Amino acid sequence: MCDPVSMITGGTALLSTAMGVAQQAIGVTQQLQRATGQRNDYNFFAAQQRNAAAVDETRAKQAEQAGEADADKARQKAGQRLGQLQARLAAQGTDLLGSPIDMLGDIAAAGEEDALSLRYQSMRDAWDNRVRGAGRQAQARYYETAAGNVDPTLGIVRSLIS
Repeated sequence: MCDPVSMITGGTALLSTAMGVAQQAIGVTQQLQRATGQRNDYNFFAAQQRNAAAVDETRAKQAEQAGEADADKARQKAGQRLGQLQARLAAQGTDLLGSPIDMLGDIAAAGEEDALSLRYQSMRDAWDNRVRGAGRQAQARYYETAAGNVDPTLGIVRSLIS
């Protein structure tokens, strides 16, 4: 008949094999969960970077608008100074020839220079924000690529081999 010792030994070997398969199944499940978690993390980071890039673009547009408004204010201020000087010169009975016209030209040029300086600064601020946004878009693409490269089968194969 059947030897009871070999039945027990065979049963323990079968039980040991079943336990090993169960452990490998648990390992595979853990690998899949880790890979899914890692992929979700990368997608979350990519979304964060895209949102930050959108904020940077909004800031760039605001900087441009603020620069235009500041330049307009500077031009209006220069126009007011120019008008005040013309009124003063006219009140003195000065004709607008020679040095008075040079003074008016200098005031107008200084006002335009201030306006252009403010506009240039706003354009630089907008450019800085756009560069920062482009960097964040690149970072988002990196995270998306990394999320696409997460391969749970590699870990599964390693655990099956071991």
